[in-house]
Amino acid sequence: MALFMVTFSLTVITVFAYDFMVVKSDGAWANRYGKDMLHQPIAPGVAITIEKTYRLCGHQEIENLERPEDWTGRPFRELLQRYPESAGWRWELRPGQIRLFRSVDGLCPDDAAKRHLGIVGGVVAVIVGPPGLYGGIDRLTDLPAERLPRPLYELAERGWLGGMTPEELSLLLDGMDESDGHKEKDSTEGRRKP
Repeated sequence: MALFMVTFSLTVITVFAYDFMVVKSDGAWANRYGKDMLHQPIAPGVAITIEKTYRLCGHQEIENLERPEDWTGRPFRELLQRYPESAGWRWELRPGQIRLFRSVDGLCPDDAAKRHLGIVGGVVAVIVGPPGLYGGIDRLTDLPAERLPRPLYELAERGWLGGMTPEELSLLLDGMDESDGHKEKDSTEGRRKP
């Protein structure tokens, strides 16, 4: 019975506080209600949401913390220790929910797995990320950028050359070289004839 009263009391107090104001980690909560909130146990049924926003691509990942019942009854400060402000985490309390969020440098996992072609140091390079985003250099190829036809060169220079692997590009350029060589040979032979 005592456990029920404590849980019920904490739930009522928590709901009242949530309804009264949305709480952010800017110190307003501690100044207004004291630091006791950090020592309050997390009530049963509270959803814990983790949000990451990736600065380079702008995508956002939102997930509910697995097994939130593991946090039931544990002090709120323990959760904040796992997601510390020093690592860029911020928090917000809402009715029935604890929201933890932060911005992350770089690309989201989906975009980090993508590749496109660009030009770095005069050669064709494989760039991390989808076309239009520069997530770093995956690797440099042996293909000189000046061998690219003008439209492909301009796309690669702007970071929009996607949908083609370096191997496919190399085969395309080799095929173009062979056709150009064949045309030169034919035109030279044609001039030699009387």
